[in-house]
Amino acid sequence: MGVVAVAFLLTNNCLFAQDNYLHCGTTEAMQKLFESNPGLKAQYEKDEEKYAEEDRIAAARGYNEENKSTNATLYTIPIVFHIIHENGTENISDAQVYDAVRILNLDYRKLNTDIGNVVSSFTSIAADCEIQFKLAQKDPNGNCTNGIDRIYSSLTNNADDNSKLNGWPRNQYLNVWVVKTISTSGVAGYAYLPSNQTPSAIDGIIILSTYIGSIGTGNAGTSRALTHEIGHYLNLNHTWGGTNNPGVSCGNDNVSDTPLTMGHSSCPLTDATCTPPIIENVQNYMEYSYCSNMFTAGQKTRMRSALTSNTSQRSSLWTSSNLIATGISTPAVLCQADFTTNSNYSNVMCAGDSVKYTDLAWNGNPTSWSWTFPGGTPSSSTDSTPIVKYYTPGLYNASLSVSNGSGTVSASKIGYIRVNPSAAAYSNSFYSEGFEIGGAIPNADWQVNNNTPGGNMWVQTGTASATGTKSVMLVNSAAQSGNVDDLISPSIDLTHITGSNIGMSFKLAYAQRISADADQFKIYVSTNCGKNWTLRKALMGVAMAGGVPAISSNFVPTSSQWTSQSFLFTASQIASNSVYVKFQFTSAGGNNIYLDDINIIGATRIDELESELNYNVFPNPADENTLIEFSLLNKERVSLEIYDVLGRQMNSIYNGELNSGVHSYSLNEYAHLAAGVYFVNLTVNGQMFSRKLIVK
Repeated sequence: MGVVAVAFLLTNNCLFAQDNYLHCGTTEAMQKLFESNPGLKAQYEKDEEKYAEEDRIAAARGYNEENKSTNATLYTIPIVFHIIHENGTENISDAQVYDAVRILNLDYRKLNTDIGNVVSSFTSIAADCEIQFKLAQKDPNGNCTNGIDRIYSSLTNNADDNSKLNGWPRNQYLNVWVVKTISTSGVAGYAYLPSNQTPSAIDGIIILSTYIGSIGTGNAGTSRALTHEIGHYLNLNHTWGGTNNPGVSCGNDNVSDTPLTMGHSSCPLTDATCTPPIIENVQNYMEYSYCSNMFTAGQKTRMRSALTSNTSQRSSLWTSSNLIATGISTPAVLCQADFTTNSNYSNVMCAGDSVKYTDLAWNGNPTSWSWTFPGGTPSSSTDSTPIVKYYTPGLYNASLSVSNGSGTVSASKIGYIRVNPSAAAYSNSFYSEGFEIGGAIPNADWQVNNNTPGGNMWVQTGTASATGTKSVMLVNSAAQSGNVDDLISPSIDLTHITGSNIGMSFKLAYAQRISADADQFKIYVSTNCGKNWTLRKALMGVAMAGGVPAISSNFVPTSSQWTSQSFLFTASQIASNSVYVKFQFTSAGGNNIYLDDINIIGATRIDELESELNYNVFPNPADENTLIEFSLLNKERVSLEIYDVLGRQMNSIYNGELNSGVHSYSLNEYAHLAAGVYFVNLTVNGQMFSRKLIVK
């Protein structure tokens, strides 16, 4: 058989302009397939001739379907959803997946509530396909599963066949990969028709998270997209044939009871353009009409034929042995405990917030629950959906044991809840960080999120620095490709800063390993304790390297290979009394990256002045030999002052004009400070620079 890649979209109102909706990517996908396999197109066309002849014979026999079930075999297909995500809204809930399966079973069994809307011309051939879908209860290794496989990966963005991670054997499961965006512009999803030329690792459906189910990120209008895609998986063409463009010319799908049609991207239910006065099947699931609600008897026959063919191993899916192997035909047994919360933000919250826990036990219905919430209020519960409040910042574990007549299973999640302070850790405008002090990362100030277990993390290093002796860095190589790593600042109060051009500066050092490397570095800002984030700056590849040539060895920057970077906060962020900044690195298998000298800024020439000053406080933590040192290229008005974390001035070391040259001040001579955290603020010609100081 041949291969066709297809895409589908729906909307809940066919009266709106269609320009706002996604379109299909079949033309592009088909072209790629044909280019990679020159004989494929000819084989596809030959196979379609065979299908057309088979359909004519079946039609002459009346399809043996008429308008009722034939009491033939009810084909049950085990299905698994692979949710490819970065902890965003694309990480859809279990409930949304369950809803998608519910809709599939209604549509393929002619139980959908809108079946009554089928126009009279087609009511006699609207078919119960006698096909149903059940989430797998055993994985390929025989282990317990709920049929939902969650995979953290940046490949959820601009997804294609390379995003089809961890596919389960196609002779046992129908694989559905759920992603955030698809690489071909305007495509909502695609599938491959049965073909022995299709690599088994990519056989299945890939579809946007917003086109799954009717709840959560889905909606009723887009909820039939998966019905359509599985139609292709079971060898159905678009009703107008092999083209990806409805409305171009009349065509057919080699199914006799679907009339010749132009294809529709709206709902003209009585359209008879191609063979007047014969009305076209606008409401067919394989249309783009946005009012689809039926398959025909001929389509049923073609799909059921695909399920009895060895092509792409479809005939193995519904066998008794496979239904036992995938756990479909065995009684549901409570086999694994799991739980989630109602948080949309990866279980990050402000101190004083509440969170609702929900049991997600697999394959059985619990009758009793035993929860523990160390650090929460309450600290334990026997409710099925307890609500817990956390008052104190920190990381908190949670655990659950559930029971029924089949036994008891338990689950614990370490560091599951992160509670961040609602008040800023630094309540002044002088925040800076050079990573010289404060110990290893993570520490009391800096959080590290390693979103790929086993991957490298941001760490403090003494191998390179923009100033001083230390910075933070991330070891990066081909082995890290796809990893996403976050470095999150402490909370900072920006309301003490005057002016509208307030931002943050930092020093960055990076090199590609080869010129094609496309590692990404992004900066996000949150004003609600890290619940959600706003992108403020993005760098990638050559631009991120800042002129540093590609180097095949592990990159360690010299003093001249650091670039000055900055971004501005938005007006709402400037008005916030608690701002977090997240530095996120996404590996594409390139080279190491280094970060240093982070400062709150309010200047237009901050990058140039920062590099000119060579401003440093060392050693740090302070001792009797600590020096404050900076350079001036010209005679400037200068002030040098020390503040505590609350913004109170502790000492004024200098205020006046200074000539060009290097200037050095002994901290011991000018300041007698109690143990604590301070900021040494240097203001040059109205532009302020700050360095953190620790006194033990």
